[in-house]
Amino acid sequence: MTGSTPFSLEKSANFERSFKKLVKALKHLDIVGIVVSCLKDLMVNPYPPKSRDEPLPKRTNLPQGWTFHKLELPVAKGASGQIRLMYLVNEDMRVIKPLWIYNHEQFKKRPSDKDIDDVIQEIFDDSSDD
Repeated sequence: MTGSTPFSLEKSANFERSFKKLVKALKHLDIVGIVVSCLKDLMVNPYPPKSRDEPLPKRTNLPQGWTFHKLELPVAKGASGQIRLMYLVNEDMRVIKPLWIYNHEQFKKRPSDKDIDDVIQEIFDDSSDD
C-alpha cells in the first residue's frame, strides 16, 4: 500500500441507522471491528471476491458512473451468520457510498425494492444540495 487511499467513503443516514441496528442485534460479536475492517478494505479494493453486482430496483436510475453492489461478510456459520453490505461505487470520482448493512435475520434476501430506491434517492438528493 502506498499510504494514499484510492477511494473515499461517503456514509449515508440509512447506513448509519442500519449499522446501529446490526450492532444491537449481534452484540455478542465484534461487529464494529468487522465492519471497520471491511470498509477499509473496500477503500483499496471495492470489488472483493465476496462482492457482486446487485440488480437495481426496476424504477431506480443511478446517476452516470455509479454501480450497485452487495458484499457478503461471513461472521458465523450458515446464512444467518452472514452480514450483507449494499453499496454504490463511482470509479471516476473514486467514491464508495455504503447504503445498507444487515443480516439474514433482518432480511432473508435484501430490503424491499421500494426501500432500496428510497435510500438511493435520499443519497443523491442530499448530495445535490451541496
